[in-house]
Amino acid sequence: MARSSSTRKAWVPRTWPADRAAAEAVRAWLADPEPGGFVGNGLDFSGADFTGGDFVECWFGEAVLRKTTLRGAELTHAHVDGADLAEADLTEANLAGASGSKTNLHGAVLHAANLRSAEFFDADFSGADLSGAVLGDASLHRCTLTGANLAGASADKLLLRECKLEETDLTGFTGTVLGPISVVLRGQRTLLDGEDLEQWFTARGARVSRFRPEP
Repeated sequence: MARSSSTRKAWVPRTWPADRAAAEAVRAWLADPEPGGFVGNGLDFSGADFTGGDFVECWFGEAVLRKTTLRGAELTHAHVDGADLAEADLTEANLAGASGSKTNLHGAVLHAANLRSAEFFDADFSGADLSGAVLGDASLHRCTLTGANLAGASADKLLLRECKLEETDLTGFTGTVLGPISVVLRGQRTLLDGEDLEQWFTARGARVSRFRPEP
């Protein structure tokens, strides 16, 4: 559920978006006495500092949030289909239940972020910093994690269906994972699952077991 207007209005951006339409949308939302998720579809929030922002159930479809600061922001059940979050700072942000298709998170910082129950399709996490992130039971479908940092991240029934994991730092990554994952072995792209998936993670410093549903 969205937070009350009194809680929401206690927060203001540290730095407003340079784009006038985006800044006006935020001001109008903060002034609105009715509770509800922020709607910023298609707007440009590049460079804004939304540290600690309350964006529960927000809509950022096709929005530009490149290099936007969202440290510690509440983004539970956020909708980010097609959003550009490249190099955004989402350190310790709460993205539980967030969802997005074709979301660009290239080079984004998600250190210690909460992604429990999040669901992403065809999203680009290449080069993203997910160190210490709580991935929990997130569902990632055909996402790219090439060059991403998952050191110290944790999982609990994490779905990585056909996700690309080349050159991914998995040191200290722990938990249970559902595959198959997509990797390159001996020059050929291969889908790994079962014992092969466990061995692949172990060889890269992770302590991961495949999730085995109860019969």
